[in-house]
Amino acid sequence: MQVIQKLTVVSNPTRIFEVGTEVYSREVIEIKQVGDDNISEFWVIDENEQIIVSVENCPVIVEWQNIVEHDQTENDPRERVISGAKN
Repeated sequence: MQVIQKLTVVSNPTRIFEVGTEVYSREVIEIKQVGDDNISEFWVIDENEQIIVSVENCPVIVEWQNIVEHDQTENDPRERVISGAKN
């Protein structure tokens, strides 16, 4: 699964929003891409799930990060593989 890690708004001045940093004394915990086919919009969201900034119809550079989803069979002994085991 991919999540947005960093959003750079190409403007004058350039604005950068990154997960884990502070904007207006609020910590950015998520950047969401919203909108439809006609509108490009991103929300920068704080720890209280409130929108810090909404970016609409601007040229942006989006940096994605791959995250690992929890595998339901991770701790299932029936699915466990032991490497290097000798019989």
